[in-house]
Amino acid sequence: MGAPKQLLHVDGRPMLLGIVDALLDGGVARVTVVAGTALREKLPPFPPRVHIAINDDPKTEMIDSIRIGLASSGRSDGYLICPSDAARITAADVRRCIDAFAKMSDQIVIATHAGRRGHPMIFPASLIAVVYSPACDSGLNQLAKNRPQLVREVACDSPGTLANVNTPADYSSTQ
Repeated sequence: MGAPKQLLHVDGRPMLLGIVDALLDGGVARVTVVAGTALREKLPPFPPRVHIAINDDPKTEMIDSIRIGLASSGRSDGYLICPSDAARITAADVRRCIDAFAKMSDQIVIATHAGRRGHPMIFPASLIAVVYSPACDSGLNQLAKNRPQLVREVACDSPGTLANVNTPADYSSTQ
């Protein structure tokens, strides 16, 4: 797409900044952004509650970046996962999921819109060993898929919970 997608502008600023702001404004206490060194050098300054973890291996999968982020994020009751290309996620979406998790902190909370699952996902700390296990080697979606009894879907108003920018057409839809 001519540039790292996290730096593409949505609403006049880098997409990643909008996502980080939505997370912080939605009630996340601390955000860990996983990025390669080359991308890190191009990122604008973040607020103090944002930590950068480095993943410089281009052969890794998303689950590897999630694991790197978890390893550097510190202890918590739950972990909210949101991809860096969720261009239109809102603070209200994040807040709704955090509020639901606070009421049922032993459950996996997944945002939905129009009946489809999206982001963010919050899982309890009690499941972190599973995330590091071979059970999730093919992706974090296996956590919920293999534990449907623990999943609580949270309906969100914003279609941003479903957004992922993977192609130029996806990016065009954010404009």
